[in-house]
Amino acid sequence: MVLQVTIIIFSLIFLRLLLNAIRLARLVIFVLLLNTPVIAGEYQEYEMVNITAGQVGILDDLDGPQRYGLEYRFKSFAGPWNFRLIPAVGAAISNNGASFVYTDLRHDFYLSRRWILIPSFGVGVFNDSSEIELGSSLEFRSGVELAYQFRNKIRAGIALFHLSNGGISSENPGTEALVLSVCIPIMND
Repeated sequence: MVLQVTIIIFSLIFLRLLLNAIRLARLVIFVLLLNTPVIAGEYQEYEMVNITAGQVGILDDLDGPQRYGLEYRFKSFAGPWNFRLIPAVGAAISNNGASFVYTDLRHDFYLSRRWILIPSFGVGVFNDSSEIELGSSLEFRSGVELAYQFRNKIRAGIALFHLSNGGISSENPGTEALVLSVCIPIMND
């Protein structure tokens, strides 16, 4: 019960932040794209393990299935126009039997030295449960995470993801997940 109340409170806060962020998205993205190469050069990169816990189906009429995930984030590589992309692989399960194994690409937008906005897009294989049926085993995942990076490089954040088959199936209900995350760096140095 406490976890559900906490998730609802974080959901409301996050959705309000997300709505405000959308209003300013064009300006923020433009400024960040101009500053990202300079800022990124100041930060040391690490491969990371991300542990998540939250709720799936937050906008659906579901009885609050919990979702747990584990993800491995690799070091970034130079994408188009030297834009740094971070590949990741992960898996998530819910207590109602649904599961999702995926790969995605993301980018770290440093809003400040500690706050990071992390949009991502990926694809994976989804296994339905009795409560969550998405119409296809091939599903796309898009999301955004807001994380705080501590001095020891550990990150704590909140993320909102949308799963959808993108219309490749006649049924495309989609679903959303809201999770809390802890991202732990793997320091090989």
